[in-house]
Amino acid sequence: MRRLCELITIAIAAVLTSSSTGCGPKRVEIDGQQMSFDQGASYLYKQGRAAEEKGDHAAAKTRFRDLVNDFEGAAEVPDAMAELAQIALSEGGCAAAEYDLSRLVTRFPDHPRTARAKKSLERCTADAEAHKSSELGKAEARFVEAGSPAEKLAAALKAADAAEGAQDYGTAARWLLKALALDGADRATLEARVVGLIDSKIALKDVRSLLEETSGDGFPKKELTYKLGRTQYHVRDLVSAKTTLEEFVAKWPTGPLAEEAKRILELIRTRGLVNMKTIGVLVPSSGKLKAYGESVLQAVRLASGELADKKGAAEINIVVRDSKGDAAEAAKAVQDFVTVDGAVAIVGALFRVEAVGAAMKAQELGVPLLTLTAEEGITDFGPYILRAGLTNAAQMDALVNYTMDVLGMHSFAILYPRHPYGEELLHLFWDRVEAKKGEVRGVQSYAAEETTFTDSVKSLVGRDVMELRSDYHLALQECAKQPDSFRRARCQRNVVQDLKPIIDFDGLFIPDYPRSLALIAPALAAEDIIVEKDPRQLKKIEKTLGRKVQPVTLLGASGWNSAQLPEKAGRYVENALFTDGFFVLDDKKETAQFVAEMKKHFSRSPSLPDALFYDAIRMVKQVISKDAPPNREAMRQGLRNLHDFVGVTGKMSFREGGEVKREVHILTIKDGSIQEAPPASEKAPTVEGPDSTHKN
Repeated sequence: MRRLCELITIAIAAVLTSSSTGCGPKRVEIDGQQMSFDQGASYLYKQGRAAEEKGDHAAAKTRFRDLVNDFEGAAEVPDAMAELAQIALSEGGCAAAEYDLSRLVTRFPDHPRTARAKKSLERCTADAEAHKSSELGKAEARFVEAGSPAEKLAAALKAADAAEGAQDYGTAARWLLKALALDGADRATLEARVVGLIDSKIALKDVRSLLEETSGDGFPKKELTYKLGRTQYHVRDLVSAKTTLEEFVAKWPTGPLAEEAKRILELIRTRGLVNMKTIGVLVPSSGKLKAYGESVLQAVRLASGELADKKGAAEINIVVRDSKGDAAEAAKAVQDFVTVDGAVAIVGALFRVEAVGAAMKAQELGVPLLTLTAEEGITDFGPYILRAGLTNAAQMDALVNYTMDVLGMHSFAILYPRHPYGEELLHLFWDRVEAKKGEVRGVQSYAAEETTFTDSVKSLVGRDVMELRSDYHLALQECAKQPDSFRRARCQRNVVQDLKPIIDFDGLFIPDYPRSLALIAPALAAEDIIVEKDPRQLKKIEKTLGRKVQPVTLLGASGWNSAQLPEKAGRYVENALFTDGFFVLDDKKETAQFVAEMKKHFSRSPSLPDALFYDAIRMVKQVISKDAPPNREAMRQGLRNLHDFVGVTGKMSFREGGEVKREVHILTIKDGSIQEAPPASEKAPTVEGPDSTHKN
């Protein structure tokens, strides 16, 4: 639905905030009353407090939850959370209140009421521990007082079930082991339960204590010893893991656990064997993403020095492995890079599906992975994962900063496809506009496979449901004054045809690709969303429309950067602005040389993935050449210490967390060709406030 709070307010039973209709902090309707966003939040809080004072907790909770859920950013939200927590404490105790208490403490750590919430949580935790201790004592007493083995078995199993239900898995295992020692116990079932707890639920501290409590080599000594060694390996205590697993294999040399222990020992051994000149390159060499892999490998060959001279090629050894565009295959390739090739670092993982699998395995094995994916959160896997790719967040930062700080835009609309890429960019763009105190005045979506966009664009500019527009009704009232039915009908037809679109935004963000954009752009023009800024062209348009127009700037991300777009869409995309991490016509010498070499050796211009791989290989190569790192940890540190590395995609530096700080190009379309947008000025043009924004 079009975000037009001035025109549309839809009320549902209790409350519908402006954020629900997508109108931003303007107008809401509650209990039949229209009010501002801030007034609505205050109204709900007062209503909740009034109901609470009357003892009507159900009504109070409804008001407070409406406020918390629908009025993000309102000053009353933390107070509403605190009230919800107090009601929950009074009605259901700690278990009922934990969610609201934790949410208040986490989201509003500095709020005056958070200190009390923290104390409540601490008291609840202490009470839970005391309750746990009390219940354990009762369970122990029931077990001791049981008169027969059958009663003891029943008491032990009941205690085990209660402990497991409370997620106290160490205690649950101890009770199951007690049950196993009793006559009548179903050994196979109980042993399977114990093994399941050890394998996937028991924490390291319980593993250690259970090992100390288990005499000799009886059950479950074998399972506990293996779990200890495996856990030590995953927390990177390799010396201890090696000792534990070697002892395990010596005692229990056969069976599935022994084979897995031997595999981990081999990983520990081979991960220490490093060829300091070998770089692993992970690409999809087969499958549906094969074309991307084949393309970027040309840039890899160029970056390695193979095509330049023998000396350059000898500096590093490139080993390529196939991810097959699959997470499991990518993880296997990373393991082979380490255990077979001895790679000191790995470059690649451009796509999300391969990046996640590769990152998990690279962190486990302690090998630096310089990934090129845009996947959010990929560096959270650990310190061995570094990203040199272009993120969508970085693009939106650059686009919003340029449009608002340099061009002085303030209001925007968004037209986006309902697929992951479009939806991710929608939220990133919107968040950044609001963070800079801009306004998103219209949002409209369309299906990912859509080929006709008339309805979506009409909705965006308020031409879909004209009955909701006051100017439409005023025009019809004028038509009613016509002297006869024929003239009234003609007047009404003209009203529909001549009703102006509501264009109250400076820029229209469309996160899509040329195939759809070439169809969307003419649909925008058909609804009088004008992008033309050439005075002569603009004058012709205004003469045709019979009114002044305020041009809108189309905005996009790297998906727009294709020569096919202006070729197919013509002047309908003129003056558009979009971002990318690489621009083939950049006049910097590094970029120009790279483009020339790609054309010379492969008869084509490079793309962004080509440039990303080219720079990443050169970054690793520089660390090897200058630092001569003795191990993978030193390689990781060398990459992290890179500062202002000059690549074909611009200058790059790594910052805390493994994310690269890089330049983002702002591109535009002028006279049918893609060019660099004018550089940022020191001061944005003066713009009027949102209330005086021009509407055509």
